[in-house]
Amino acid sequence: MIRFIAIFVSFVMSQHLLLKVTGYPECSTVGINGLSGCECKFFGACDAHGAQNAGLNIAHHVPSGLEGFGHSPSGTRNLAYLCEDNTVAILYDCVNRIPIFAATVIAGSQLSVADPGGRPRGIPFHQSRTGLNQDFQQTGEDYTGASRRKICYKTRSERDEKIDKNWYRAKNSEDPPSDYCDDRADKKVIMHRGHMIASQYGRGNREKKKATFVYTNAVPQFGLFNSVPWQECEGKLILWGQNNCLRDGMARNVQMFIVVGAIPSSMSSTEARYFGKAGFSNYQDREYRVNVPKKMWTAACCTFEYSDDRGNTWRPGTKSTAFWRDNDPGKLPCNEEKVSSLAEWLKSSAGTEINLFPYSDECNNQRNFMSLFNNRDK
Repeated sequence: MIRFIAIFVSFVMSQHLLLKVTGYPECSTVGINGLSGCECKFFGACDAHGAQNAGLNIAHHVPSGLEGFGHSPSGTRNLAYLCEDNTVAILYDCVNRIPIFAATVIAGSQLSVADPGGRPRGIPFHQSRTGLNQDFQQTGEDYTGASRRKICYKTRSERDEKIDKNWYRAKNSEDPPSDYCDDRADKKVIMHRGHMIASQYGRGNREKKKATFVYTNAVPQFGLFNSVPWQECEGKLILWGQNNCLRDGMARNVQMFIVVGAIPSSMSSTEARYFGKAGFSNYQDREYRVNVPKKMWTAACCTFEYSDDRGNTWRPGTKSTAFWRDNDPGKLPCNEEKVSSLAEWLKSSAGTEINLFPYSDECNNQRNFMSLFNNRDK
């Protein structure tokens, strides 16, 4: 009996320590100045040749207000700014173990090269080398059996799994016949280590693509979401940049800035979902460590110079676009938005003012919006 009590107390303490990450300085002390090397991933921080603006204050360039999506136990936010291999800048939630946003920039020289855009071979996901405590990161073990998951989740108070009805409806276009969770195909899904900044955004540069295969740039994504609608929109964004920013090769000093965000399901007390080696749950512990984002979004803004008189006079240009989608196992396409509309939509969820490109009113200006789907600047 004494041995049982000792084991039980040890287990309870381990769960407490798992969630009480506020005491770890590795997360809480990494501030915005820790982005050394990634400053040029944000709009207006550097010119098209990578030279930082004089007197740069990076805080004026980083998307503002998105901290409101971070997990906040006891009023203390456990967020870290990270820079992955000088390619991906990240605001990371150490409790939910997912990025709140990730940002990168695609140079005009990358947009102009031929690149198949597929996943490069031989690059596995790996732990961050930024010094972030490994307890805060996802691991391969979290994705054990990820190719055969059920869209059901466990609660602390019930022995049986419950069907997530939203996921079931998205996958099967109808309500589940019952709350009973069995092994039928209509309840089976595949889960991916889903990129925030897609590897194809590293066009023409294997090292930039490789930098995206890090767990701090990943969230649990349904395979049907990641491999079809989301991947299609990522590809359309590349085409959008080629058409609207390169301007058929007639533009110069082209840069396309991309910010990708995740809205944690823990923003809703009734829809919180966590993922791990045991499947899904509506609570977090050692079996269910990683938050499953409720929604994902992308905003892009490019700058360039163009000439209408054969190079005698060069004018600055700006174009922007955005899209979002629920992270579910359905077949619906992405939803297109203007950058300013996306910011308002995010504000309604976060409860704080959101500015995705704070350095530039032109990115937020609706007149500079170009459709992701029309894909041509008339």
